[in-house]
Amino acid sequence: MSGGGGSSVPSTQHTSSTVQQNTLPAYAQPYVERAFRRAETESLQPYTAYGGQRLAYFSPDEINAQAMTRGFAGAGTPQAYQDAQTRLENIGTYSTTPFSNEAITERMNPYQQNVIDIQKREAQRRSEMAGDKISDAATKSGGLGGYREAIMQAERERNLGTQMDDIQAKGSQQAFQAASRQLEADRRADAQAYDLSSRYGLMAGQQEMGIGDATQADALSRIQALQGIGMQQRAMRQAGLDMGYEDFQRQRQYPQEQLSFYNAMLQGLPMPTQQANMNYSQQPGLFQSLASLGLGGLGLYRGMQG
Repeated sequence: MSGGGGSSVPSTQHTSSTVQQNTLPAYAQPYVERAFRRAETESLQPYTAYGGQRLAYFSPDEINAQAMTRGFAGAGTPQAYQDAQTRLENIGTYSTTPFSNEAITERMNPYQQNVIDIQKREAQRRSEMAGDKISDAATKSGGLGGYREAIMQAERERNLGTQMDDIQAKGSQQAFQAASRQLEADRRADAQAYDLSSRYGLMAGQQEMGIGDATQADALSRIQALQGIGMQQRAMRQAGLDMGYEDFQRQRQYPQEQLSFYNAMLQGLPMPTQQANMNYSQQPGLFQSLASLGLGGLGLYRGMQG
């Protein structure tokens, strides 16, 4: 008995799909093409360097102010400062007459000794008159008067010597005291003169320094004023250069901005949508057909053998 097997014939499979396509309207086609060409042209443009000046150089006033500042700095210490320094240094030099015998002797009155000599001559005259009286008295006394006269004359001479010494010492002391007072007065006068001179020197030095400060400040003020004018001029030129560079940037970007505006207008156009329904039939493949036939022949062969 043979067993048979039936063969199945593959059926054809049918599939369908819907495809949506955005198609460009005919009226928009030339605009889009031109937009692409313009974009390509802009992308191929070489880099354009700015040929203008970007930085404003120093103005003539600024250059003059810099030269004045350089000359001002190289001029060194002003003469007024040097004069003030010299004056203040001299204030510290104080010299007064020392209190010494030499200084006192220099101040002693040269006529003082003449006064002393007059007093001594007067004492001498009076002593001689006293001696004459002693001699007269001795003469009247006779022989005993000689011894007594000698004693009295010796006493007179001794007293005269003492008186002479006293007159000289007293006169010299008075001269010394007067010279000492004069020396002290001179020292006080020197101190007062030094004090006044010091005050005057200090005030004069301060005034000279003030003049120097005022001169310095005035020069710097003038330089700064000139420099300020120059800076204003340079700032004005720099603003013009910046405006020129900004105009160059805007001019270079203008075509791109116009192209962007053009593209934005194109993107706003309505684009119609088309739908297409497509049916696809899937046919069996060659291998599948042969396999089906082979299975069917095999079943037929087995049926015949039974």
